[in-house]
Amino acid sequence: MGTPSTPWVTCPNPAPSAVKRLFCLPYAGGGASVYRSWGKSLGSSIEVCPIQLPGREARLFEPSFDDITPLIEATLKHLTPYLDKPYAFYGHSMGALLAFELTRAIERKPNLLRPERIFLGAHRAAHLPRHRKPMHELSHQEFLAVLRDYGGFVDEIINNDEMMELLLPAIRADFKLCDTYRFEDRGQVSCPIHLLAGALDNKTTVESIQAWQQHSAATVDLEIIDGGHFFLNTHAPIVLGHISKKLKL
Repeated sequence: MGTPSTPWVTCPNPAPSAVKRLFCLPYAGGGASVYRSWGKSLGSSIEVCPIQLPGREARLFEPSFDDITPLIEATLKHLTPYLDKPYAFYGHSMGALLAFELTRAIERKPNLLRPERIFLGAHRAAHLPRHRKPMHELSHQEFLAVLRDYGGFVDEIINNDEMMELLLPAIRADFKLCDTYRFEDRGQVSCPIHLLAGALDNKTTVESIQAWQQHSAATVDLEIIDGGHFFLNTHAPIVLGHISKKLKL
């Protein structure tokens, strides 16, 4: 692939001879660095390309999207040049919703290569209602309290007022995107869906993740990992082993 020509698509470990690409989408408030080590773990046959959304890390001072429709349109515009070989998506939490909607957008465009499969982790099926109260309108202290409860942010960051002042606009925008998402039934996706759930996740139940099975016309399987909501961080070798096995089918 060479050096990315867009800030949207990163590639920490370029693999020009790779036979497949894995595009990774972050959880709310997360950036491309979440997936920085994945390329080395998956080997040279799979080129890992984390998506860097505006408002975080190297794009910190760009405005974040708080509506999923324009975000999907913008992401697909910049992603299209990289859809020139077999590929898959991995999305975690909010990223799972983005991966699903990206797949639906791609399948509506007959000239684009469709993903071989998608991996969806730690997010309830798109058609299910949200049970928690909206987060993006919470007060500053309430919002921080909920973020601490979710986990995923190290203490050095979430307890640093100056750092959080920089990060919170993007995090709030992400939660607004999730809070205001409304599922529209446009039929099933054509590719297999591989589901990943945390057995100890107190935010997303295994049953709500299993409900994704109605959204694929192909196969759907579920891997339950002995971790919480952010099992991709705490149990990365298990997650990567599962992804590698499926990508090499």
